[in-house]
Amino acid sequence: NNKDMGCTLKSLKVRVSVIGLSAEVRVCTVLTRETGGSYHVILDESHFKELLMLHVKPPPASFSAECSLIRMGFPQHTVACMRDQDVKPSFSMSHLDSVSTPALTLGGYFCPQCHAKYTELPVECKVCGLTLVSAPHLARSFHHLFPLHPFIDSTAEDYKENSFCQACQRQLQDKNVFTCPSCHSVFCIECDLFIHESLHCCPCCIRGRTAT
Repeated sequence: NNKDMGCTLKSLKVRVSVIGLSAEVRVCTVLTRETGGSYHVILDESHFKELLMLHVKPPPASFSAECSLIRMGFPQHTVACMRDQDVKPSFSMSHLDSVSTPALTLGGYFCPQCHAKYTELPVECKVCGLTLVSAPHLARSFHHLFPLHPFIDSTAEDYKENSFCQACQRQLQDKNVFTCPSCHSVFCIECDLFIHESLHCCPCCIRGRTAT
């Protein structure tokens, strides 16, 4: 029953929004209106992309929503080799759910609380239950609150001494380059788009903070 479903969603404080690919549907109109969402019908492909991007940024939460803290750990990736006397091969906790045969490996991500090893992030520690993430993962989740500042657009002639992109390490061949206002690292246009649209944080700034 559509009416019962709308009442249930409203009681659970679930906001429903719909992007229609064809003509307007009465059921969707009522459902979005009752739950406080939005309903739009696309005109063309570009309009669909525009409407879809409107839903990427989360809507403001209601004042009645309660806040809760989540404990997270930020392990650094450790690279080791057999020449290091203090390093010993060990199993990764990620292999517990893997079908493949576990193998001894060097280095990885070590939980800052229990020192369990993992090969990739994000993951929930199977030993202590701590959520392990990296700085870029966290930046993607709240980048709409603290957006990355636009990089400074300048000509490549001003950076003849530093003619390589700090992200992809390719030689800067375009006329324009982009400089981070915080760490003054130089990036090409492709990496500038990737940093602002996907990564949402300057990789050189993160590397500098990790080193210190």
